[in-house]
Amino acid sequence: MVWTKLTVDTTVEAVDILSAFLDDLGVEGIMIEDNVPLTEEDKKAMFVDIPLVEGEDDGTAKVSCFIDDSFDVDTLKADIVAELTRLEEFLPVGTKNITLGNTEDKDWINNWKQFFKPFRLYDNIVIKPTWEELLMFRMVIWW
Repeated sequence: MVWTKLTVDTTVEAVDILSAFLDDLGVEGIMIEDNVPLTEEDKKAMFVDIPLVEGEDDGTAKVSCFIDDSFDVDTLKADIVAELTRLEEFLPVGTKNITLGNTEDKDWINNWKQFFKPFRLYDNIVIKPTWEELLMFRMVIWW
């Protein structure tokens, strides 16, 4: 199945309201990208298995979601622009630029595997994902 990735350029201030708006429209799996630094307390409370991207907080953010063909993309884009225009009266909403991209299920199904490689736990114990090959070397010591 091909999914459409819809990304809205906005501001950190508008992220929560825009996310709630998309949720009300039935959009699931909203992804937020920003440069707001996390406190040490936030980092301890999170389970994160990838490195956090850190940069200077410039107040901008991207809100992305993946939608299937049950959504009319043009209608969704128009609804988002209308909501951001309405919100502009109350807070900065950014450029309101909306970009589209496509991705297939197969990309998600296998791409995560590239981050898991075999590793040696002890001299004689190796943890190896099933999709990886393990090159075995036998060391022979001659006396």
